[in-house]
Amino acid sequence: MKLFSLTLPRLDVKSDWRAIHDRLLDDFAGIDDVLPTTMPATLLIVYRGAAQVDGWLDSIHVAVDHRRHRRTRERAAAGRNIVSPSQNNAAS
Repeated sequence: MKLFSLTLPRLDVKSDWRAIHDRLLDDFAGIDDVLPTTMPATLLIVYRGAAQVDGWLDSIHVAVDHRRHRRTRERAAAGRNIVSPSQNNAAS
């Protein structure tokens, strides 16, 4: 088993880790685990075989982009469902 520390600028480990963890485990059979660290923007990848850093980075970018776009869509949808006090009073 090998360890690879990966630091990515702008990575928010607290909010991005789960999506990255799941994506890397799905995409790479040689990855045994992806661990968050206390170092800013840094993950620890536990793997077997050869490091596939370029592939890992591609999957990480897809996972983060997908999660962030989904979050933006959810916020936009929630904003459309908010009833203002004036609308609520008019309905009464």
